Amino acid sequence: MFIPATLKIYNASAGSGKTFFLVKNYLFIIFKSPHCDEFKRILALTFTNKATEEIKERILQCIKEFSNQKISKEYHFLYNSIIKDLKLTKRQLSERAKKILSEILSDFSSLSISTIDKFTYRIIRSFFSNKKVYIEMDTHKFLWEVIDNLYNRLKSSEKWSHILIQFSLERLKKGKNWDIRKELFKIASLIVEENSFFSMKKIRFQSFDDWIILKKKLLKRTKKFEKKCKKQGEKFFEFLKKTSIQKNSFYYSDFPKFFQKFRVKNIILNPFHQRMEKSIQKEVLYSSKNSTINMDQKILIERNKKKILSLYQETKFIYKKYISSYILDKLFLKNFHYLSIIQEIEKEFLFLKEEKKNFLNAELNKILHERIIQDPIPLIYEKMGVQYKHYFIDEFQDTSFLQWYNIRILIENALSENGSAMIVGDPKQSIYRWRGVDYNLFLHLISSSSKSYHKKIITIDTNFRSYEEIVKFNNSLYQSVSKIFNSTLYKKIYKESKQKEFKKPGGYVELNFVIEQKSYRNELYCKIQKKIKKLLKQKYKLSDIAILVRNNEDGNFLSEKLLEDGFIVNTSVSLLVKNHLEIEIIIHFFYILLKPHCYQKRATLILLLLKNKLIYTKQRDHDFLVESIFLPFDLFLKKIVFTNKTLDLKNLYNKSIYNIVEQVIDGFGLLNQYNTESIYSFLDFVHRSIKIVGNSIVDFLEYWESKKEKESIIISDNTNALRIMTIHKSKGLQFPVVILPFTDWNAFSKKKKEGIWIDVCPDLYHGLDSIYIEIEPYFKSINDHFFINIYEEYLSKIRIDNLNLLYVATTRPMEQLIIFSKYGKDQSVSFYLKNFLYEKKLWNDKIFKYSFGIEKKNY
Repeated sequence: MFIPATLKIYNASAGSGKTFFLVKNYLFIIFKSPHCDEFKRILALTFTNKATEEIKERILQCIKEFSNQKISKEYHFLYNSIIKDLKLTKRQLSERAKKILSEILSDFSSLSISTIDKFTYRIIRSFFSNKKVYIEMDTHKFLWEVIDNLYNRLKSSEKWSHILIQFSLERLKKGKNWDIRKELFKIASLIVEENSFFSMKKIRFQSFDDWIILKKKLLKRTKKFEKKCKKQGEKFFEFLKKTSIQKNSFYYSDFPKFFQKFRVKNIILNPFHQRMEKSIQKEVLYSSKNSTINMDQKILIERNKKKILSLYQETKFIYKKYISSYILDKLFLKNFHYLSIIQEIEKEFLFLKEEKKNFLNAELNKILHERIIQDPIPLIYEKMGVQYKHYFIDEFQDTSFLQWYNIRILIENALSENGSAMIVGDPKQSIYRWRGVDYNLFLHLISSSSKSYHKKIITIDTNFRSYEEIVKFNNSLYQSVSKIFNSTLYKKIYKESKQKEFKKPGGYVELNFVIEQKSYRNELYCKIQKKIKKLLKQKYKLSDIAILVRNNEDGNFLSEKLLEDGFIVNTSVSLLVKNHLEIEIIIHFFYILLKPHCYQKRATLILLLLKNKLIYTKQRDHDFLVESIFLPFDLFLKKIVFTNKTLDLKNLYNKSIYNIVEQVIDGFGLLNQYNTESIYSFLDFVHRSIKIVGNSIVDFLEYWESKKEKESIIISDNTNALRIMTIHKSKGLQFPVVILPFTDWNAFSKKKKEGIWIDVCPDLYHGLDSIYIEIEPYFKSINDHFFINIYEEYLSKIRIDNLNLLYVATTRPMEQLIIFSKYGKDQSVSFYLKNFLYEKKLWNDKIFKYSFGIEKKNY
């Protein structure tokens, strides 16, 4: 009798030690097997390089410790679990561990623990083994290159130049910038977005003639409906004229206003007034108390009441029947011009890829999916099906549909052949929806059934990370949130998110509410600075403290302020190499080398040097500038270099870029004890750039301009520095103390518009079964369930995104959680905090600080 294998699904909340369970299952498989090379038949997939290295390190450390029987406290529980579960003696386990470790070290490349992206790339490379193919990580830059090339090509085309001019004129009429490239870029992005993959498959193959036919259909349909609406409006006013009924005789003039909207085709926003609907239900069309309406008018309205009500119901029927398709058509027409160029964008996209011989990292999942569609079981998959018997997927809530589809084949094959699979995830930590991630995949996997394998759902509900007070606070906060959340599914997820504490008494949580005013950010910074100083008095190191922010702008602000006040800061959001004085000086010097007589660059360089006291002069700054700026280049260099070093003009032009940078650093005396990280990070960039663009100053500066927004200073994790990072970057990490300084991001809306694909009838859209529209705030004001549901679902996703973000942030700390939020900002996530305090009967309008647990004493 065939017994299906079991897919283990771990629903693991934050801090529950999911890596521990993954490592434990991995070790169980390799020690249970009679083969020392069983690790070769295991594939473990994670989502970050850091997680990959952590899992590898833990597995190898465990095997090493098991082999020599010197078990550290960290792995003692694992050691005892393996012995108990496999019924081994300590000696037997030690002998097996030695053999397995030897096998791994002799064939380390077969230890298949990888990120899901690297795994996908590895498969795709096997399809193109005869070609040199490169991965382009900067999708944004590549797509802009596509658009610039396309725009230059089309504007020279007789056919397209006229169309581009029309597009630009339409933008000017609407008061927008005439440059349409930004809109074209937005459409080009749909080519690589996973969320658009299936819809784009058809739309990108529409010919220009197809678009012309479709446009005619849409215009005909929308004009027909507008004509009907106008007719209904005119019918009403013609009827009034015919019956001598005056417009101002109606109840609050609602009827004339209603039909006027139809007459002028102003019908997208809800034309049905609630007050008017009530009066119609009661069949009351005028106010009996209104003395300004004479009796004749009242008699006329009463006499013609049935006809007026009939006309209203007829108009309402027409509106309800056609309004959804009308608005869809109008919204689709809004982006129609740009979508009609999609085939040309696709051509340019493919041409540039072929020319550069590369793939975009963003499209790897799609390439693999299309290959699987062509050949349901590609040869590489057959090989992997034989190679791997056991699969581990970490952070499953961050998996996109295509990623899961591409891997599922292998997992189902392994389970059908008595292999094993383990999936770990937490829907509350899904914060990458903008990247194509679908948290519903994990929820569906938990709730659905399968004929080919069993499922075992394991909920890990103990928090091993945080101290007791932090766990209690988060339990209470998210239980409170679950009551007010609209989504039934998420209401349940957060309601059932309660965690147990793991023998870690103590901990401290502090909520601070700051009144918003002109100096809000500076006042908030002062409070954060005081809190950091207090934490240092409590014997925390700077490196124990993490400041988590929602966006780079907030990170930049805090980093600059803290650096000005003498704090050492290690940040992934703001310590860009370009932001540092010494780098500005070097780059300006290169521009002057390139154009020696560019006096603007000369002036900027002099001012930078003067401002930062790298030039010493008794003259006024202005006088020194005037005296120096117009000198011949060699004399200009001698004038501005005040160290005992000199910048020899002849030598400069004969040196490599790296040597020039070294000479500039020496010449201006730029290197000091406070800027070694920025200087060495820039030198590292120069070294890498020479390998890519060669030794030309022009090419180097062009390369610098394209990369400067992403080049961060390299700071060792061992440095005792404050850590500032976005909440997205903090996922998977933990810190003794977490400060959340701007816990007031909007919880219920989003500045940036989102686009969605709507399923439609192909007969109505010339063969297209889905169309692209942008979600507009006015959807909530359309009297149509279809659009109201779209908007509610959109808002629900935003609320989930923002709540999950808060959850990730508040579950990073081990010992202390310090939150700062705006007082009284109810549209922000601070609403959840206030509501929680209300529930606890703690909220007081005059209190701005709340604490849970006992704060550490100062030493």
